[in-house]
Amino acid sequence: MNGSDSDKRVIGLYGEMRLAMELHKRGWQVYSAYIDEKYDFVILKSYCENCKTFKDAWTREGTYKNKKGEEKKGKTVTPLCETCHQDSLKMLVRFIQVKTSEGITGKKTKSGDVDKRYSFHAKIRYHLADARIFYAWIQVWDEDNVNYYIFKTEDVALFDDLQIASYQITDNQKTTLRINKEGKVLNKGTKYDYGAFKDFHNNFECLEEIIDGDDWK
Repeated sequence: MNGSDSDKRVIGLYGEMRLAMELHKRGWQVYSAYIDEKYDFVILKSYCENCKTFKDAWTREGTYKNKKGEEKKGKTVTPLCETCHQDSLKMLVRFIQVKTSEGITGKKTKSGDVDKRYSFHAKIRYHLADARIFYAWIQVWDEDNVNYYIFKTEDVALFDDLQIASYQITDNQKTTLRINKEGKVLNKGTKYDYGAFKDFHNNFECLEEIIDGDDWK
C-alpha cells in the first residue's frame, strides 16, 4: 500500500474486521458505530454478579411446557444464570478504540530473522471519558498473521510522553516499534521500557477484569 487516505481506511477496516471476529470467538457481542467520533466498538458480555462467571449469551436452550402441558425444547431469553440459577445476569460493557498498522518491512538479520516497523498514535484523551475504554492496537504482518495488543488507555503512559503540549491534537508524535512475526517487540528503548507490550500481546483477558465503572446497582 502507498499510504494514501483510502489505503489507510482499507487497512483500518481490515483490522476492525479481524478484531471483531476474535472478540466474537471469545463470547463478546460486538457493535460498531455508524459515526466514529471517539471509539470504534462497543462490546458486551453477560456476567453473573452472584457466581462471578461470564456467560456466552442471554439466549440458551431450555425446556418448557406448551398449552397441552407437553414438555418441549427451545431457545429462551432469560436473565437467570445457568450456573447458580439466580436472577443475576448483567451486561459487562467495554468501549474499544481500534488502531491498525500494516508496518514497513525491515532488513533481515544475520540469523535470518525479519522484523517490521510499526507506528501508531494513541491519543490518551480517550481514557478521560470512561475507565471502560480500552485500546486494541492491531499489528498486521500478512493475511495469515495478525497480532493484537490490548491494554487500558491509562497504560499509554508506560510507553509514551504525555507531557508534550500538542499531544492531544497532533499525529506527529507516534510510537514506532520494531516487531517480529510472533509479535515480540524488539525495541530496547532508552526513555521507556517497551516490555509492557509483552503483557499487552493478545491480552483479551484484560477486557474481562471487573473495574470501578462496572456498577450496575
